[in-house]
Amino acid sequence: MKYDVVIIGSGLGGLQCGYILSLEGYNVCILEKNNQLGGCLQTFSRKGSVFDTGMHYIGSMDEGQILAELFRYFKLTSRLKLKRMDESGYDVIRYDDSEYKFAMGYERFRDTMISYFPGERDAIIKYTSKLMELSNSLALSNFSDSDTRQTSYFDYFSTGIGNYLENLTNNENLKNVLTGLSPLYAGVKDKTPLYVPLTIHSSFINSAYRFIGGGSQISDILEEYIKANGGTILRKAEVTDLIFEAGKLNAVKVNDSEVIEAKTFISNIHPATLLKIAPNAPLRPAYRNRIQSIAETCGVFTLYLSMKEKRAKYINNNYYVFKAKNIWNAYSYTDKDWPYGYMMHFSPEEEDEEYTRSIIVNTYMRWDDVSKWKDTYVEHRGDEYREFKKIKAEKLLNLVELDFPGIRNDIKGYYTSTPLTYRDYIGTPTGSIYGQQKDFNEPLRTMVTPRTSIPNLLHTGQNINIHGVVGVTICSVLTCSELLGTKYLIDKIINS
Repeated sequence: MKYDVVIIGSGLGGLQCGYILSLEGYNVCILEKNNQLGGCLQTFSRKGSVFDTGMHYIGSMDEGQILAELFRYFKLTSRLKLKRMDESGYDVIRYDDSEYKFAMGYERFRDTMISYFPGERDAIIKYTSKLMELSNSLALSNFSDSDTRQTSYFDYFSTGIGNYLENLTNNENLKNVLTGLSPLYAGVKDKTPLYVPLTIHSSFINSAYRFIGGGSQISDILEEYIKANGGTILRKAEVTDLIFEAGKLNAVKVNDSEVIEAKTFISNIHPATLLKIAPNAPLRPAYRNRIQSIAETCGVFTLYLSMKEKRAKYINNNYYVFKAKNIWNAYSYTDKDWPYGYMMHFSPEEEDEEYTRSIIVNTYMRWDDVSKWKDTYVEHRGDEYREFKKIKAEKLLNLVELDFPGIRNDIKGYYTSTPLTYRDYIGTPTGSIYGQQKDFNEPLRTMVTPRTSIPNLLHTGQNINIHGVVGVTICSVLTCSELLGTKYLIDKIINS
């Protein structure tokens, strides 16, 4: 079979590219190695509890905000089941025995932070203004002006968040609190560009929502639309080889057998994983070496708590709890003092607003902690690995119990995942959930663009622009613009 476009991987970016191009009349085929679509949108159910594996909340979904505008084009806005989070503090940072709420809305955020740090009024006003500036730069109307967009992007990309905060204030507590969302991007003080945390933070300050019933509703809806547009989606279809001819990608081999041809290919998998599939791809050695040398962000250990019925109160905030004095060091743990903190999410129930059946707790875990089992796969890792996870789960749960006394008594059962799990399901080489580490010291080396030197091969997904729903959605638009033209596609989205 020959298609106009073959998309490798069904993460959010791959599905969105499939939607855009099938809507424009392209004959699209999406290939997914797993049975479930969606990448980090995947959910699973245990004992009556539904768990998100990666997408716990989304931002900028109010009328006129960037994700709401994009999701309206994807016909998602009116169909998603969402719960608006607590406007007075959608995120709560627990640091140094105190709580700091991140309020929704720029003025409310600014005023709340000033109430915590009255002597840092000027610094907080500057930080809030910078958030607003970044948010405004992401307006869809700016995307047609590529020169303006790229200039703004490089300004933010070549400045480090660590340096920015050091220049903003001398107050160590304020710097740590403003670093409180770093687990959302696995921040590294001397590497993470300002663009990454400010995009994420401004997105949620605009508005923050949780999924009712899990983030997989996005992939379910997009799958429905793609098929209605004539697109094809193949599950359990792992791309095992790329076939080139005269410097172009001619076809892919699926499951070491079936050959599928196309005019254009879009990779929604990790760039290094794609190179591993195609060791003989006609790419310059410098490009290959650059992609393979980009560091990975840190992985996570996740504890999925299935709660007893009508026992655990639903809490409409996320908690970011830190035991490290310097939040930047939260991933620099030793085996003895792990974990230095965690982030905690409560899942809303459609039929019961007072209680929750699902709580998710994430904490940093490095690849080195699990690399001894790197040659194993899900459900086949052995007793030693199961014991390792049990010890880690109990240690993390003990820490959670200190902050939320009595929570153990409300647990029906728990489940765990490690960077190995993410490697096997999401396809990142060392199991990071945020992909490659952007570095403001080397912006060009760590930036991966949609276009490649192979004329009919494009990239999309979290490694290209920025991770998260907003970043990946913007990237899907940029990727498809390579085929459709930026102005044409942006006008379509604005007028949808």
